[in-house]
Amino acid sequence: MAATDSDYKRRMSTALPPGVDIVQHINGNFGRWQLRIILLIFLCKIPTAWFMAVIIYTAPYPQRGELICRPATWNGSAPASEHGENRNTDRLFSVQVCNAYAQSLSESFVQRYGHSWNATHASLPCERVEHNSDYKSLITQFDLICSRRVLVAVTQSFHALGALLGGLLAYQLLRHFSPRRLMLLGMLGQIFCGNLTGLVDTYQLHVYFRCLTSVCCTLMYSAGHIILMDITAGKARILVVTLSELFWSIGLVLLPAISIYFDDWSYLYVAISSSLIVLVWLHRWISDAPRWLLRHQRIEPALRLLLESATHNNRMVPLTLDVQLTIYASELNAQKRQRYCQIWDKETKRRQLVYIHVIWGCAQVLYNIILLMIRSLSESQVHVNTAALGFAEMIGVFVGLYFILYTRRYWRWAGNLMIIAGLCTYLVWLLPETDRNPRRVGLELIFWMLLKFANAASIAVLTTCTGEMVSPEKRVLLMLSVVSFGRLCLVFSPLLSTLTVVHRLLPITIIATVGWIYGLIMRFLNRYYWNTEQQHMVQVPTPNTYRRNSAVILRRCSTASSDVSGYSNDMQRNFEPNVTVSISDLWHINFHTIPECDSIKEATEGVIKSQSMHSI
Repeated sequence: MAATDSDYKRRMSTALPPGVDIVQHINGNFGRWQLRIILLIFLCKIPTAWFMAVIIYTAPYPQRGELICRPATWNGSAPASEHGENRNTDRLFSVQVCNAYAQSLSESFVQRYGHSWNATHASLPCERVEHNSDYKSLITQFDLICSRRVLVAVTQSFHALGALLGGLLAYQLLRHFSPRRLMLLGMLGQIFCGNLTGLVDTYQLHVYFRCLTSVCCTLMYSAGHIILMDITAGKARILVVTLSELFWSIGLVLLPAISIYFDDWSYLYVAISSSLIVLVWLHRWISDAPRWLLRHQRIEPALRLLLESATHNNRMVPLTLDVQLTIYASELNAQKRQRYCQIWDKETKRRQLVYIHVIWGCAQVLYNIILLMIRSLSESQVHVNTAALGFAEMIGVFVGLYFILYTRRYWRWAGNLMIIAGLCTYLVWLLPETDRNPRRVGLELIFWMLLKFANAASIAVLTTCTGEMVSPEKRVLLMLSVVSFGRLCLVFSPLLSTLTVVHRLLPITIIATVGWIYGLIMRFLNRYYWNTEQQHMVQVPTPNTYRRNSAVILRRCSTASSDVSGYSNDMQRNFEPNVTVSISDLWHINFHTIPECDSIKEATEGVIKSQSMHSI
């Protein structure tokens, strides 16, 4: 018992090695305490994804027969009604319902006035349009058709503007508010503004509150990202940052199920916004960022937080933890605050920084526009199409994670995938011109899913690996810069959806072009950045090659190494079965004299030590 007590005291009083981060030493890279916080923060991304993609279900394209053109009171209602009901496709109807052709008007005019009207190819605008839709949408509520249909894209543009302003505001507010408190403020603001977005009765107020709700969403998940980066380290941080995108995809899959139960766009906004009440209740189990607390000289809350972490993760703490935290807080406070201009100080080539900004802008535009345009494929199948895009994005996230962890040139692989997806999308023009039946919609959906899959894999690489382009102290500013630039591009990108008036395949063609261009730029970055920890994949040796080369290595080492030959007979008997060699060394025996003997000697010494300890 005495020996146990002395050993316990010795382990507990061991001083922390110099240069070790005390926060990471206590928390570890990952544990049960981190898992609880990570899952709760990930859940916050689901309602945020709902609010970003809700435009798909609040402003659907009108179906045939839902809108009826009334050109004027004198020409009768029957011809105009026939004009609105005899469209071949939903898309043609939604575009041409805004005008009544003169042929129909002339027939009505002849019937009433007894003489012909020679204006066969002319068209007249509708005096009014009747809405006969069972679902109350933004389009029917605010009459967003014909020349005003661009206002649907403006609604989404203001959502992107709110995300841009929210990111910049979060960076400033984090100087005064802790990430945990900022998350709570974002949740409460999203509940309040989100409900008002669906309840207001004017378009101007709707756009205003949609922008405010987007600001609150951005505050919430930006603060959550700071906490995730603060409590994890090593490969666990890579997994957490990459898999956080997975919950955006889960939100896309769940959104169609929610929209089925509501037949009014206002109710859908209220349901999505009110769901955060559950997260507000769960917020009590989200911990704060320990380094933020120490940087602001809040030693006692940080000590309480680290003790909680050590308790849940079953880790030991130094007896002088409070003293070490005070010293570490002083070091953090003494660090100079980085300025944005220091990113462009030529430590990293400016051309590479321009490349990464362009890539982020293109990737964000594709992510948003692909979702917006999915509602143009088919109104009756929009739920299935949205869920399909969500599943394609999930697969893309895992493929991007594979590129990051198990390939050397992840920039090149992500760029190649994006180039292939963009070029293959051009094949959509080869599809036969038929009515928009489920078969035709399914064929077009394949190309949308291909783009979504490749773009998700690229965003996973961008989110995780962009920071490696600059030194650690500049990474926060670089990420803020590229993300803000991407959101700035998002402000104008929803206007691409209006190009369906020119041709229904024009938007996807532009998206595909943007995709393969930014994939090509990713290949340019591959020249400078790659995973140096991942060994180059060599050719797989055949069994005969393995036997021949391994025999040569063993023969060289046994004749040239005096250390190996000087071992006892028992050690020499165990020498050959226990030594190992890498496949790379196995292939290079013809290019080096005896490069493998050093590693084999180390392996043999390890075997001897282990056997000696075992005998003791």
